[in-house]
This record gives sequence, C-alpha cells and structure tokens, in this order.
Amino acid sequence: MTQKLYLDHSYETVFEAKVISSRQTESGATEIVLDRTLFYPESGGQLPDHGTLNGVNVVDVQENGDAVVHIASGEVSGSGPLRGAVLWPRRFDHMQQHTGQHILSRAFIKTDKLDTVGFHMGEETCTIDLDGPAPDQAAIGRAEDLSNQIINENRPIDITTMPIEQVDMSELRRKVPEGVRDARIVTVRDFDVIPCCGTHVKTTGELGMIKVLKTERVRNFHRVHFKVGVRAFADYRDKHAVLQELSQRLTTAPLDVNAKVERLMEDAKAGDKRLKALVQRLAAAEAQRLMTEHGAAPRVIAHREPDAMLARAVATEMQKATGTVALIAADDGSVVCVSSRELGIDLATPASALAGELGGSGGGKGGFAQIKIDPSKVDTFLERMTADVRKRFA
Repeated sequence: MTQKLYLDHSYETVFEAKVISSRQTESGATEIVLDRTLFYPESGGQLPDHGTLNGVNVVDVQENGDAVVHIASGEVSGSGPLRGAVLWPRRFDHMQQHTGQHILSRAFIKTDKLDTVGFHMGEETCTIDLDGPAPDQAAIGRAEDLSNQIINENRPIDITTMPIEQVDMSELRRKVPEGVRDARIVTVRDFDVIPCCGTHVKTTGELGMIKVLKTERVRNFHRVHFKVGVRAFADYRDKHAVLQELSQRLTTAPLDVNAKVERLMEDAKAGDKRLKALVQRLAAAEAQRLMTEHGAAPRVIAHREPDAMLARAVATEMQKATGTVALIAADDGSVVCVSSRELGIDLATPASALAGELGGSGGGKGGFAQIKIDPSKVDTFLERMTADVRKRFA
C-alpha cells in the first residue's frame, strides 16, 4: 500500500520514499511502487503528475488497487530511499484546472440547472459534459460570470477527510462512491461541496480566470471546453495577437474584424459567381470553336486548357453536342473525358485503366470519367485515349 501524500500536501513537491517493488518493462521503462508518494496518479479525469525519481524522468503515474505505480523512462538506480521531485508547473496547472472545474460545474447548476455528468482534463483544454438542454451563449455567459465572480472573491477552499457517517449528503453536488468509508470532501466556501481525491488550490483567487472556449453535442450530452488560470491567460494572449494582426491587415479596429470579414466574404461570393458566369461563357465559345475546327460528327477532340475549372466547363459544354468525344485536360494533370450520350461509348473503363498504368487515378461511369495524373504524362494519356476511341469509330 502506498501512502498518498498528495492528498494532504498538494503544494509540496520533494519527498523521499522506500521502494516496495520495481520491475523493468520490455520498452526499457521502470515501474516502481513506493511506500509513500507525492505523485498524483491519473484518476477522476485528472492527468498524472510528472517529475523525477533519483533524477530519472517519471512520465506516467497510475493506481493499481492501493498501490501507486510510477513509470520512469529508464532504470532508476541508487541504494536506500529514492528522492522524488514533482514537476511543479504541471502540478499547479492541474490544480487550477480541477478546482476551476468544480466552480464551473456548480455555476452551471446555479445559473441554468445543468448538471455535470463527466469531466476530462486534457493537455491543452478541459471538458465537462452537461446533462440537459444545450447551453446557448447567454447560458455560457451566466456560468462564466458567476465562476469568475467566485474567483475574484478569493474564497477559501477547504479539504477535510471524515467517516462517511459524518458526511452531510444533502450538501454534496455528487454522491460519495460506493464502498468509501472515509470521504475526502472539497468545499469552495459557501458555494460548492463535493467528494474528490484530486489536487486543488487553497483559495479561488489562485485560479485567475475561467474561460469557456466552445460547446458541442456528444451523444446525449453537451460538452463544454474550457481553460483555467495560466492556460486561460495563454489562450487569451495568443488569440489577442492573432486578432491584432488581422485588424492591422484588414485596416480596421480589432472589434470590427468580424464585420469586415463578413463584407469580404460577401464580396468573394459575388466575385465567385461572376467568375463562374464568365467561365461558362468562355467555355461555350471555346467548345463551339473546337467543334467547328474538328468538322462534322463523329469527332474525337483532345484539347488542353491551362485552368482546371475552364477545362471542366468546356468538357461539360461538349458533352451536349452530338457525335462528340472530348478529352479535355488542364495543366495541373486533371483530365475530363466525355462522350455525347447518344454514342453510348464507355470511356470510364479504359480511361481509369490507362490512368492507373500511368501512375495516376480516376473514376467515372459510362461516357464520363475524371482522371488525375502527373502533368508530364497528360500528352501521353491524350494520345493513347484518342487512338483507343478512334478505333471504335472505325
């Protein structure tokens, strides 16, 4: 059994302990069980601590019954007690995220009666799963405002361990798990009470801020992504830098960027519509020129265009004509093969086979095929497909 020092000493990072068991894994790592530890094992949605044992990196910590298993990256040598050191920035980050989750979860209950049914701490962001109707922006704002109010009030956070018989179950946000005899109760003064074995800060002011990033539907719940403390500040700093850069490039105030982008998107849509109309007119004219140039039907036309959009449009126009097979390529290596419907010619099968032979790919059905090959092999493709089709007309 491992004495779990982290439960009562979350701000301490250095300790000594005796080895209960140790074994090397096939990967060269060492799994060590100590008689006591400050390393928090992955549990309850919270990530494990990292650090060192006698200078060797501890990369994972897991619970195995009453034992805490430390996974070190290599062999841990030395006689006598081992010296452990917990990586403080990671530990404090986890303390901020977990304590912040307590506050945010209670805030959603108080503002919109939305219960938390799941929590996960990731390396970048954290999530809670809410049961109930989807929280809109107003609901998120209410929960955020209340959470940050509690932080600004710098309320004490009390942690007590007591026999299960002494716990006032009516105060708890979540039930004590079955089989627990001594419950560890984490209390945000006059706000939230919950059984929890994670690591937490001493006062809410140490959290700095809580920021919800986004929500999404996951199965029957609504997942809320959020960051707390140092993570939240870093997120704000990075996004503010992006916003400042965009405002400078768009020559507008930061808070007007969204409106400016909307106008640019509308202009782009209008420009795209005009472009398509012009390409269609050009394609119709080009198709007519090519058919006139190649004489009466039946005719096989192999042609190259610099632009893939124009090539597709020309091919579409030529498919409308009678007695025509058109192989229209673009400089990027794309080729559209079409035949007039009344001809009943299968282009897809030979075109796909030839594309594969030339190291490309393609597909289609009947008198229509789209091919993608190396641009240097387009002329070869056009020559061989043209010869194949002319044999059928012979």
